[in-house]
Amino acid sequence: LNGVNLTIEKGNLTALIGKSGSGKTTAVDLMLSLYKPKSGDVIVDGTKLDMYDLNSYRSRIGYVPQDPLLFNTTIRENLLWSEPGASEKEIWEACRLAHAETFINDLPEKLESVMGDRGVRLSGGQRQRIALARAIIRKPEILLLDEATSSLDSESEELIRESISQLSEKMTIVVIAHRLSTIENADYVYVIEFGKVKEEGTYQNLSLDRSSVLFSMLQ
Repeated sequence: LNGVNLTIEKGNLTALIGKSGSGKTTAVDLMLSLYKPKSGDVIVDGTKLDMYDLNSYRSRIGYVPQDPLLFNTTIRENLLWSEPGASEKEIWEACRLAHAETFINDLPEKLESVMGDRGVRLSGGQRQRIALARAIIRKPEILLLDEATSSLDSESEELIRESISQLSEKMTIVVIAHRLSTIENADYVYVIEFGKVKEEGTYQNLSLDRSSVLFSMLQ
């Protein structure tokens, strides 16, 4: 990243798009304080991130990567790993918001179903919805989704997209995406190329601007 200035408004859905290697994930890693910027600062609510207790800060963040790590144990235990004190009601509410409730109820053992190593007994879409439920069960203030729909079939992608739309009313969301259908409802979009912000604006404005990178990606 070089000279990048991003503003993530509280309560908004912000999208980062661009080709692989453009710097999108690096930007999210900086938000998580996995990297320290060589120059400039990450500022949260007017305070430098370095001034916060890191564990306390990260406890307010939910994160779903492209390939989530699920454990070879039950669905319930995978969810409680994120929030051990969650009640039965909170578990099912998280599953409902992640559009995982229906398929879990269709399983013979429901929440007690063992997922297999890395969730191998579930489909890709089901694994991703469990990962999303695990992220939101802790009721984070910020939700980071790193290519969470990139490897899914169209039906699973649509369910995740519906979940993102519902969750955007409850928390601040940052979405990294290749598929533009994932970001149609974004409040603001940053297009990143070669570590720089190539353009920014609302999805509607950029998608109608024939000179924009996003417009060319839609063609």
